[in-house]
Amino acid sequence: MDKKSAAATAYICPMHPDVRQSASGKCPRCGMALVPENTRFALLRHMFGSPLHIVIMAAVMVAIMGVVMMMR
Repeated sequence: MDKKSAAATAYICPMHPDVRQSASGKCPRCGMALVPENTRFALLRHMFGSPLHIVIMAAVMVAIMGVVMMMR
């Protein structure tokens, strides 16, 4: 990627696509890190970027599965 195309990159919030900035930073609405526009699976990559997020997702999945199994 050359300097000219890097400078033209817009950064968006994964949760608020209407928030656009010309430089990386944090979303003014929710505080999430801004990601380059046209980044595929940006929200998923953000969620797996932290071990805490992985633990929380696994705990929620196990809890939901337990509730569904108890309902049968």
